Amino acid sequence: MSASLSRRKFLAASAAVTAGSLAAPWVARAQANEITALLITGGPLYPKYWEKIVQDFTAKTGIKVRYDLLEFTPLTSKVVTLSAARSSQYDVYSTHTAQIDSYFNHFAPLNSYFSESELAEFYPVAVKYLSDPKTGNLAAIPRNMDARVQYYRSDVYQEKGLKPAETWEDLVDVGLKLTGNGHYGLVVPGQGDPAQRTFSDLLWQAGGDWVDQANKPAFNSEAGIKALTFYRDLIQKHKIVPPDAVGYQWNENSTELSSGTVYANFDWPGAFATLSNPETSRIVGKWSTAPYIRDKAAISCAISHAMALNGQSGRKEPAVEFIKYTVGPEAQRLQFEQFTNFPSSQVIAKEVIAAAKGPQATWLQQLETTIANGKEWPKLAGFSKVCTLMFSAIEQALTDQVSPSDSLNQAATEAEEIMRRAGAYD
Repeated sequence: MSASLSRRKFLAASAAVTAGSLAAPWVARAQANEITALLITGGPLYPKYWEKIVQDFTAKTGIKVRYDLLEFTPLTSKVVTLSAARSSQYDVYSTHTAQIDSYFNHFAPLNSYFSESELAEFYPVAVKYLSDPKTGNLAAIPRNMDARVQYYRSDVYQEKGLKPAETWEDLVDVGLKLTGNGHYGLVVPGQGDPAQRTFSDLLWQAGGDWVDQANKPAFNSEAGIKALTFYRDLIQKHKIVPPDAVGYQWNENSTELSSGTVYANFDWPGAFATLSNPETSRIVGKWSTAPYIRDKAAISCAISHAMALNGQSGRKEPAVEFIKYTVGPEAQRLQFEQFTNFPSSQVIAKEVIAAAKGPQATWLQQLETTIANGKEWPKLAGFSKVCTLMFSAIEQALTDQVSPSDSLNQAATEAEEIMRRAGAYD
């Protein structure tokens, strides 16, 4: 596969998968030289991406891959269900750091399949948060890194003599100067996983953390209350964010900037490609990027999409070959070219940074800094259920139904019980 594969050639790649593969799971028994995979999709390019990866892998190895595609949320739900049922339907799963603790007992450890030198090539933060803290077993291998930087309307900022925010105080000050006439200075998501990600960033920036040294909930500390109060006030007090942002997730967070309604947000690597494309952005050539804001520190989530081996698979060796290919150099270069997905390999990341020029080079350097300093919530028993609990707690505070302190204190009490029952303190 050429690293310079053009978008036109990529989209024109010959079809090897039937149209029904997106919807109907492949349930027949695979042949000896076949494996099955449940893979992530999203947007118009992902099906062609996986088609290309599978074709090239089969051409190189002779191993056929039958696969189904699902978007992130239904894919996560399906993997949870299949894992609980100890299903061997799929040999390989797409997965993510977000819910990885749910799978520690279901994914086959990858440690024995990757040498220490191979693992050292990946960003340490990704390997750390894909590993079971109790056993040290590596549950998945990172396919690409996800972290956020600040995207802002450079044309509007220049017109008004403003600079992108560096601190929490700057964010409010700049936002107030930009808000008016149907426009807002900032947009933030306010529901579900996106809300928890945003709270996480603010929690760490304020000097707090999710758990203490004994792994007991600590997000209701003074730093946590400060973080959630600031988050709420962006919407309810300062009103520099669209009022319906309390119902936004990632798509709305991105669209509000690309449509021209708001003038700044904090978004993932894919936003760079979206904002650069006239088909998906009204502000092409009118935006720029800046580092993440800070309070006591400038910390944000550094997470990863990953590949995992089903512990029930009867074809582990060929499945691991496919996993290694999907996280290998060719696949990572293609991801960057097509989606501006940041490589999980430090070697490939340095390669794409060195080749980049102008605004893209600046953005990649900012992104790498975010990843190098990044964190993720703890991968402790029961914490995926705590995440679901936090969705509601954060949303209630953002909508002014409950005070930030009351919301976090109640959630901390429930979180400790959830984790205790799950065996986090055994």
